[in-house]
Amino acid sequence: MKRKLFSAILLSLIFIFIAAGTVYSESDKNLSVFDECKEYYTESNTYGAFVYGFNYSTLYSSCVIPYSNIRYVSVDGIIRSVCHNKRCSYSLYNKKNSYFITELDSSNGNCVTYSFGELSYIDNSSFAFCDGKAYFIFTDSNNTYVRSYNSNGKTLRRYTFDENVKQIFINDSKVYALLYDGKIYRIDNNNSHYCLTVNSGYDIYNAGSGYIYSGAGTLFSIYDNDIEYINGAKPNCVIKSENKLIYSNEWTIKYDNKYYKSKSKIKSLLVYGNNIGILDENLNLNTIRFSDFKGDDEKLSYNNNENESKNRTVNINSDGYITGIESGTTVSNFKKLFSDDITVYDKNENEVTNGKIKTGYRAKISNVIYEISVSGDITGEGNVKSNDVSSLMSYFVKKSDLFGVYLTSADFNNDGNINNKDLVEIARQAKNR
Repeated sequence: MKRKLFSAILLSLIFIFIAAGTVYSESDKNLSVFDECKEYYTESNTYGAFVYGFNYSTLYSSCVIPYSNIRYVSVDGIIRSVCHNKRCSYSLYNKKNSYFITELDSSNGNCVTYSFGELSYIDNSSFAFCDGKAYFIFTDSNNTYVRSYNSNGKTLRRYTFDENVKQIFINDSKVYALLYDGKIYRIDNNNSHYCLTVNSGYDIYNAGSGYIYSGAGTLFSIYDNDIEYINGAKPNCVIKSENKLIYSNEWTIKYDNKYYKSKSKIKSLLVYGNNIGILDENLNLNTIRFSDFKGDDEKLSYNNNENESKNRTVNINSDGYITGIESGTTVSNFKKLFSDDITVYDKNENEVTNGKIKTGYRAKISNVIYEISVSGDITGEGNVKSNDVSSLMSYFVKKSDLFGVYLTSADFNNDGNINNKDLVEIARQAKNR
């Protein structure tokens, strides 16, 4: 009896912990090994700052702060997706009809593979592995839902929602399900709990422990549902850590109204403690500290050749607004102001190829989204007319409110103040129209 019991335990252990391939390690400030990846991601959490990714059959994982290493391991199958929790990166892969998860610990290089057997109707585009449990997305004839397993492949629980599940992700060692309508639920051992609703139709990115950033330019707190709007920041370049908000566009990092200008194009930001890691487009890592930030606002400027005689400059300011655009500027002429490829979208996210530029339109430049401010076009109609004058007067007497890019458009003379001087200039332009 004891021999049979021992044999059963041994077979079970072999089933759970399948030896992975050799783990390779490197130590370098250049992360060019991630060029081999189909995709790679960044993660800043309470354990450090990490980069991880995968290609056809190799899982890559690197800790960049507080220590530096690069580890990677090949698996015996095709990797479908990856995730990260604490110090470990995970790959979901399949061989024939069976699915496996490989765990790679970036701190010591330990590697373990868990087997889950055949998983019919699985959506393998995302998964989570947290506290010894795996979470997968499944689809049946009615809806898309989440099912959890323990590490030996036994089914634990099914989680269903009013809407289909789009993605599973981990933040601060907790598992979340994102639905197609933008609702996010936290998943625990026994149930699911509604947390918040984000901008539907946009991708989301981890932005530090307890925070996620939407491609729509919104930073959400998962825990208390606080919202901050951050215009002009790149995905993977927004992090809130210990109440410090750090974000960047392609060149300039902003923190507490201070700025740091990078010498190369920024791909991703990582934060741990007082250290900020800057990963550039060539996968070089540069580490700075909060003391390196300066008080001067370093702007990205573009010369407006068409209006050069009027000594006007089109700027991308630190809030992510493109300012200095004159009313009546066509989409075609607007694009000529920039040397980079640019796509213009209206307020409903439809691409615009002709007509006039309007306040509230968005411009995509090198995969970064900016909001467009047309000088004096407070109502977002593309021209300066009596409606804009009335709106500004109403704002002055506190009968209505202006905010965001529309408030920026009221600063007609671009001196940083909105006052009667702007009202006079806007009224003059409306009269001459």
